[in-house]
Amino acid sequence: MAKWQRIVVKVGTSTIVDTNGKVNYPVINRLAQVLTSLQNEGREVLFVTSGAIGVAIDQMGLAARPKEIPEQQALAAIGQGYLMSIYNQSFAFYKQTVGQVLLTYDVFENPGMLANTKQAIQELFKNEVIPIVNENDVIAVDELDHQHSFGDNDHLAALVADEIDADLIILSDVDALYTANPNLDPNAKAMHYVAEITDEIRQAATGSTSGLGTGGMTTKLAAAEYMMKQGHRMALINGANPDNILSVIAGDEVGTHFEGEM
Repeated sequence: MAKWQRIVVKVGTSTIVDTNGKVNYPVINRLAQVLTSLQNEGREVLFVTSGAIGVAIDQMGLAARPKEIPEQQALAAIGQGYLMSIYNQSFAFYKQTVGQVLLTYDVFENPGMLANTKQAIQELFKNEVIPIVNENDVIAVDELDHQHSFGDNDHLAALVADEIDADLIILSDVDALYTANPNLDPNAKAMHYVAEITDEIRQAATGSTSGLGTGGMTTKLAAAEYMMKQGHRMALINGANPDNILSVIAGDEVGTHFEGEM
């Protein structure tokens, strides 16, 4: 497979919802433009998004994410429709069609459901449509209770990428993986290339700073380790500037590039 020819791009809540809890429309618009440009280059792009509950919190004027599962389910139902309307409008401006694919954890444990999902995604690719994937949090109660969590969709993105034989780019709220927590240690240095996830790297992992998502650096390292074991590449970049996606594909030293021995 050509390098970065089939790409899964995953965006977390901390990228599409700012630190004040407001939907970050400029970033979403630029993200739609970047992904459309990749599609126009002849690449196949699948977009994994978190943020349904995050945007619903803003839409409903809530101060914080509720803890009760039924309340989160209701917000997921409200936010998913709102989120897709934002994406549809953003991508339509660049004349790019998108399609929604909602998944639950058991899809990957059921061969028939998994085969149907992959066939649908392949058909979307065939028609030059960008699939937008999210977990169906309205019915995936285990995810909301963090019993079988995809980790703010980091694990979900890795599973999908492996199943469709793609490489993965994760957008986060940090510039890269660091040798220590850069918020606490001024001597922390970015690691731009990682060939193996060691215990030392795991200990250096920093968490998400937004407080809205359910993932953190630990889930991103787990996704990276999974991708490398399956013979795929993964890049971790700051989602505040979606142009970083283009820099990764161009081979520039941006973010952290995970790639084991191929």
